[in-house]
Amino acid sequence: MVVDIGSGGGWAARYLRDADVIAIDILDIDGRPDVLQVRADMRSLPLRDSTVDVAFYAASLHYAPVSDAIGEAARVLRPGGLLVAFDSPMYGDRRRQAQAEARSAAYYADAGFPELAAHYHPIDVTALRAALASEGFDVLRLEAGAGARRSWQGLGRPRRSSFLVARFVPTA
Repeated sequence: MVVDIGSGGGWAARYLRDADVIAIDILDIDGRPDVLQVRADMRSLPLRDSTVDVAFYAASLHYAPVSDAIGEAARVLRPGGLLVAFDSPMYGDRRRQAQAEARSAAYYADAGFPELAAHYHPIDVTALRAALASEGFDVLRLEAGAGARRSWQGLGRPRRSSFLVARFVPTA
């Protein structure tokens, strides 16, 4: 089973045709009729422990503090399960992270929803690595910046992006 966390309207499910997908989002968005959609917070997934094969975050990992999101993924993933995340902002230094937070606050204020800025958490790569290690993940691939940008350009999407694949290997 794949859980699409922060799914919006569940658009990613069309690329996961052979998988059972549960799309979870905090917003009540009409989406695909062929996908089970659940309204819930990614910091408290309405799933049993160790029941998910893939925790999938498409442009959504940054909508909760990284330690909360990674901890919740670890709770629901089966041993050997994968955490896959892409297109969430990741930064190597606090200055660039603060600039991103300011841009986000301005964006949401201009859009008329200033309260939404509190849900934006640009990811510190060092904190992400620490959260993954502390929860028992083996990082298979982590790209932020130039490497991720090259990956997206190969897919015809020239932009700054990120890509993460980690396997859950609990030690207990």
